Amino acid sequence: MQELEELRRQLGSATASTTSGPQPVEILRKRLRDKLNKKNVGQPIPVFPHWMYERPTLIGDFSYLSNTSTDVSLPIGSLPLPTQEAAIVEDLLYILIGVDGRYITAQPTAGRQMRSFLVDLNLDMSIKELVNRILPVAASYSTVTRFTEEKSSFEYGQVNHALSAAMRTLVKEYMILITQLEHLQRQGLLSLQKLWFYIQPTLRTMEVLASLASSLDKGECLGGATLSLLHDRTFGYTGDTQAQELCLYLTKAASAPYFEILEKWIYRGIVNDPYSEFMVEEHKLQKEKIQEDYNDKYWDQRYTIVQQQIPSFLQKVADKILSTGKYLNVVRECGRDVTCPDAKEIIYTLKERAYVEQIEKAYGYASKVLLDFLMEEKELVAHLRYVNIY
Repeated sequence: MQELEELRRQLGSATASTTSGPQPVEILRKRLRDKLNKKNVGQPIPVFPHWMYERPTLIGDFSYLSNTSTDVSLPIGSLPLPTQEAAIVEDLLYILIGVDGRYITAQPTAGRQMRSFLVDLNLDMSIKELVNRILPVAASYSTVTRFTEEKSSFEYGQVNHALSAAMRTLVKEYMILITQLEHLQRQGLLSLQKLWFYIQPTLRTMEVLASLASSLDKGECLGGATLSLLHDRTFGYTGDTQAQELCLYLTKAASAPYFEILEKWIYRGIVNDPYSEFMVEEHKLQKEKIQEDYNDKYWDQRYTIVQQQIPSFLQKVADKILSTGKYLNVVRECGRDVTCPDAKEIIYTLKERAYVEQIEKAYGYASKVLLDFLMEEKELVAHLRYVNIY
């Protein structure tokens, strides 16, 4: 009965904490949702049901329910060293996948801070030293799991969705490793030293993922801002081959939806950006006079650059990207279909020249199409002659 009452008390306090007021993450999510719905009038972005956020055990991170059973038959300090080691190995295999152990428990986190752990004080010091080397992997796993769950919400946009999916792929490989280690442990073949040996290659991977997640959270990055941080971090890891290859993989994955928007803009003059992630923003203006008058208002206000959404690797060609889409859009608005014949898929690479050349080709085509349109259909030469005579 006492255990049941304790469980009820914890459930009640947890429910109260979730309903007492909005948390910082919830406030940010609501602000993003309101901003996007204001932009897409009549077509609100989809939302997950409330229970997706209110049920802590739906994610792979530590929850308040995971430590409800704390009954330990014997203090670990009273056990022989081999028995202590076996118990701690079992605990670590739980901790590494986001579940509290008997002698090692996760501490509650405030906001997005790094996860910390409480290790039984009676544990032998030689064992505790090795445990403290392994626990950073579990802390990183917790950070990455929280990040991928949060950024999978619709409000955070396609770039963060793609990044979260790529991170999940890496976490899945990590979970396979833990499963293999658990199999060894069940056979009695996994000592604490072996666990440390097998987990070391993963330590750096999880550390890099957690560092990226923390930086993106701190900067509240979306769209182009996310890609800028990933790109800069990729170059920052020059000399660290493992970390750079990891960041390159993540940046390629995250940039795919952004480049899809870019391709549609520079090849067809269309902006399809439901989550406000792209560097070019469309403003709804009246189109009635476009066929009669290419005025300054159209050029200056219809499409504008959003500075914070320009990826750092496209900063040099941002103006050219804006002009390319504008040229094609003018021709499209006048009833002519335009599709760049040199259209190719743009893929992120550390060699920026590869996609810069593609953008320059698209710019050249758009300039030619607009000039031909003005010369042939709008009789630009005749108008210039008239102005000269006047």
